Amino acid sequence: MKVIDSKILVTVEKNNSATQKIGNMALEIPVGSGQYEVATVVSVGEKIDNLKPGDTLYVYPKCGTNFNHTDGKEYRVISLPDILVVL
Repeated sequence: MKVIDSKILVTVEKNNSATQKIGNMALEIPVGSGQYEVATVVSVGEKIDNLKPGDTLYVYPKCGTNFNHTDGKEYRVISLPDILVVL
């Protein structure tokens, strides 16, 4: 899968929350600060020079556009300003 221009294709880790059971209810509780999400770069556009597939990033929560691919995985397309830190 390939993105164009200055876009970045990532997968976002889902284990940023925990489930707390209270009686018959299950609540999702965020783990960590909630100020970022951990993402892994899958593909970068031709205008992005400083990232490569496999890089780990901290990105703003809920940034970009999510979609499900036919392979069953969920991906997100983000832009460079959505990135907080490259690890």
